[in-house]
Amino acid sequence: MLDVEQKTEYTNISLKELFAQLQEFKKVSFSGSLHLKIDNNQSWLFFLRLGHLSLPGGSNSGERWCRYSKLFCPNLKNTQIQSLALEQELREQYNILAKLLSQGLIERQQLAALIANVTTEILFDLIQLCQIGGNSLSYKVIPDDPNSKLISLLPLVEIAPILKQALQGWQQWQNEGLATYSPNLFPIIKQPAILKAQSLSSTQKSTISLINGIQSLRDLAVKSNVEIVFLTKSLLPLVKLGAISFSPVPIPRKSDISKAGDNSSVATSSEKEILVACVDDSPLACQALEKIICSHGYRFVGIQNSLKALPLFLKSKPNIIFLDLIMPITNGYELCAQIRKTPSLKDVPVVILTGRDGLVDRMRAKMVGSTDFLSKPVEAEEVLKVMNKHLIKT
Repeated sequence: MLDVEQKTEYTNISLKELFAQLQEFKKVSFSGSLHLKIDNNQSWLFFLRLGHLSLPGGSNSGERWCRYSKLFCPNLKNTQIQSLALEQELREQYNILAKLLSQGLIERQQLAALIANVTTEILFDLIQLCQIGGNSLSYKVIPDDPNSKLISLLPLVEIAPILKQALQGWQQWQNEGLATYSPNLFPIIKQPAILKAQSLSSTQKSTISLINGIQSLRDLAVKSNVEIVFLTKSLLPLVKLGAISFSPVPIPRKSDISKAGDNSSVATSSEKEILVACVDDSPLACQALEKIICSHGYRFVGIQNSLKALPLFLKSKPNIIFLDLIMPITNGYELCAQIRKTPSLKDVPVVILTGRDGLVDRMRAKMVGSTDFLSKPVEAEEVLKVMNKHLIKT
């Protein structure tokens, strides 16, 4: 039996020991935080109160919160869902949740279901990474973590049913021959002509209609209301034919982004894996940059609606972001500050674009975390120079 004494350094732990530790938390009414890490790569953080789960976070948590917020909290606006999905500091996320609870926009039962599903996914991924990927797991425990006092108003969620569901989900995934496929993979349409020649089932047709390169298997399963095992198995024959492939990273496609109605433009290239993003409310400005970027073989995503930028960034993980300074609703300063507060995006180079090349603008842009500054209208030579300066060529 493991203890729950404070461990300031990460210690190796097996899955069996971890599950025993989770159940021990309930027995001793543990309050504090549990930190988990896989081979110094992915990490997760769980806050517990009185032996119950209260708030999970960590790798891919923004995508998970977004996915289940849309499912369980229909009263939330897109901007509110985006705020929850930005993988913010605990205090900020708690404040958002507490406010939504007090306003009646989220019911405690809905939030409990959201927390349970996010945690189930995390535990499933842990199991798969350890059993199939051969990764080593380590942990540390901080009893009475000062931050855990923030979550006192959130619902308490039983750990045992979540753990049972994660184990059962993994067992079913294995039994169906899917153990080597991650549910976090992104289906990509590679050969439309092959798809047209196939006699597709209703599940295949509905799933293919949703594939846009930036939705994972989990996203598609939730959106289509189809069990993820059944959905994934239905795509495998098409993967073997070469009509569809599974990508570990999102690869946006121009036609699908346009269909989404966000006035975005995307161009893709298999020559280079670098993805360049531009947020500018001017279609002409986006098109000018797109022409430069794509002519040199890079992938490009252009976004005119700044409110939709962060969710797309979380999925597509751009290598560099060009950001217009003057935009309605959310300007470049505000969006840059939000990017720097998002753990998975905080190190992405952000180049501010503006027609106002003043010293005050440059100083303010630096204060919110911009990497560089580029005057409009953009010139190909200057764009490529700033990319070479801030990107490691591959």
